[in-house]
Amino acid sequence: MPFSEFKTIGAVVQKFQVRYTEANFINPLAFQISDYFQEDLALMMREGVVDNSEFAICENLIYPVLKAGLFY
Repeated sequence: MPFSEFKTIGAVVQKFQVRYTEANFINPLAFQISDYFQEDLALMMREGVVDNSEFAICENLIYPVLKAGLFY
């Protein structure tokens, strides 16, 4: 049975008799962002994207985060 047979979530729920529930499962967490990080990110998005490719945009979003050491 191809996925294209189902046009809506309701059709899947009816066919497979499952329960569908939507909920917010991510709780926002307030934290401070340094001015340096904000400026670095803005610079990368302004100057680092030369061909507007999806790959370049993704790389330029990731680079300042890694450089700032936000992930340990």
